[in-house]
Amino acid sequence: MNVPDFHKAQFTLCEENPFRLTPPRAQAKYHAYNPKTGENAGTASDDQPYPDPAFSDIISAFQEAFTQRKAQGLAFLALTNSEIMLIKKSFFVTVFACLAAFAVGTVCWLILNIAIGAALHNAGVHYVVVPLILLAFNSIAAFGFFKLAQNSFNYLSFHRLIQTWHRVFG
Repeated sequence: MNVPDFHKAQFTLCEENPFRLTPPRAQAKYHAYNPKTGENAGTASDDQPYPDPAFSDIISAFQEAFTQRKAQGLAFLALTNSEIMLIKKSFFVTVFACLAAFAVGTVCWLILNIAIGAALHNAGVHYVVVPLILLAFNSIAAFGFFKLAQNSFNYLSFHRLIQTWHRVFG
């Protein structure tokens, strides 16, 4: 097999694109070194036929390509598995953190209500009116949170995501 001698390679300018690094085969002129004879062979424009590869070379090339694709697929599956594990752990951490935040928030809300009730009682408000004021205060807060949840529920849909996927993949 002749190996091109890149030190003595000579290329003609390409008229369509003078900055092309590898001109078309018809325009390329190279001198190939033949190790058997010790001299340079002809140019690419001599229309020398390509070497005929052996069937075993083709089979081994396909086997190597298959092995590389299999390794690539297994690496992709490993990456996908690690991402799924990360999502699963993140989900459980998020759920438990939300439950803990809810418990702490409930205790803080109770302490706030007790403090407001004690302050109203010390201010001289009758003990029957204090729970009514706290009930009104908590009802207003609950209504505000309900409206916030109702507004955010409108965005709880996969419809927009599916439309985006159709635009990208469709």
